[in-house]
Amino acid sequence: MITIQGTAQTSFAIKKSRFLGFAFRINDELEAQGILSAHKKQYHDASHNCFAYVLQSGVMRYSDDGEPQGTAGLPMLEVIKRSGLTDVMVISTRYFGGTLLGAGGLVRAYTQSAADALCAAQKVQVIACTVYNCTFSYNAWAKAEKRLVDAGFILDEVAYTDDVTAVIAAQSGAETTLYELVTSLTLGKSTLTPVGTRTLEKPV
Repeated sequence: MITIQGTAQTSFAIKKSRFLGFAFRINDELEAQGILSAHKKQYHDASHNCFAYVLQSGVMRYSDDGEPQGTAGLPMLEVIKRSGLTDVMVISTRYFGGTLLGAGGLVRAYTQSAADALCAAQKVQVIACTVYNCTFSYNAWAKAEKRLVDAGFILDEVAYTDDVTAVIAAQSGAETTLYELVTSLTLGKSTLTPVGTRTLEKPV
């Protein structure tokens, strides 16, 4: 899946109304509600704190927080859906400037607020990996290290003793390729031992 790393914040003004856009990474609804509650306390003087979020589980929620129905939360939700991101929440905090924007103006403003916040956030791909231990001779490792990295495998915790021991992470679906590559590089003398699974994040 693709999500965001950390948080992001943006702002702009339209007809004296100020819109603060925020993007958050979330893991579940409980975390989303906790972030929203803290946000509303911090920006308690704002006219509206509208939000939308999408979880990998398929759960989607949004709120207009007092704005005319369909002018804030739903447009923000559509921005998230079009982005292809998941496990994210956007909040748009509005300070009313005294001039009404109309339904169309509100939709455009809240759409921009959500889109700007997501654009400012660092996107990451969360990759499910199977993790292996493997021991190489020094001669085999001299050939294997670069080949493994070039093939997209992730090397971690490399230890140099009488031999070279490495922890290797293979993206889900690439396990057979890893087995075949290690067998070829070491002429069958090294064995991969599964030690568990791990999720890794790669900037996109």
